[in-house]
Amino acid sequence: MTERWKQYILGGLEHAGGPVRFAVEQWMFLFPVYIAIRRALPSGGRILDVGCGGGAFTSVLSTYGFSMVGVDQDADVVARAREVGRALGGEAVFEQADAFDLSPYHGRFDLVYSLGVVEHFDRDVTVALIKEQARCATAVMVVIPTKFTKYAATVTDERLYTRGELIAMVRDAGLVVTDSFVYGEVPTQLSRYLRLLLPGIAYRGLQHAFSYAMGIGCVGRRP
Repeated sequence: MTERWKQYILGGLEHAGGPVRFAVEQWMFLFPVYIAIRRALPSGGRILDVGCGGGAFTSVLSTYGFSMVGVDQDADVVARAREVGRALGGEAVFEQADAFDLSPYHGRFDLVYSLGVVEHFDRDVTVALIKEQARCATAVMVVIPTKFTKYAATVTDERLYTRGELIAMVRDAGLVVTDSFVYGEVPTQLSRYLRLLLPGIAYRGLQHAFSYAMGIGCVGRRP
């Protein structure tokens, strides 16, 4: 993890006004991700969060019937995630680990996911990271930002893909794709007009077809 991304994670907690407000904001934005997790694991289960950052989403998931472990490369980020977990009252466990070597976690989980992690590398490295995650669980969820992130934050070293391109990478990692989705309204006038003018099903179809959203996700399972 670069120092810039470390400060981005830690600064986000402070900017939100504390762990509770940070968790609420994350939960509101990532609620579609939670729904996708529920589709993959309707009865709960063991989940590994790779690149957990501040740990708010991980901690909240632990209150919804999931056994959560969050890992991150940076010791200071892991320490902050533990503080956030204590503040939120969840039971998530946070540990320091490297996304390129998850061997301590191989075969221990029902689902592994990463939020905004693998897109920071070239495509072949991203596929390798997804393969490594697949060694930890039978199901893998990869969530990344889209090019429309530029309307909410500065795009730096991210490689920005469409939903179709993300699906292709998950398949190239040897997984069978079982679900894909987009989430997060693009904060533009065009998006507002389209929501008003189009029937809901047509608007959602447009979002999926053109990856017209702030984030995209894909779930794959080991064959």
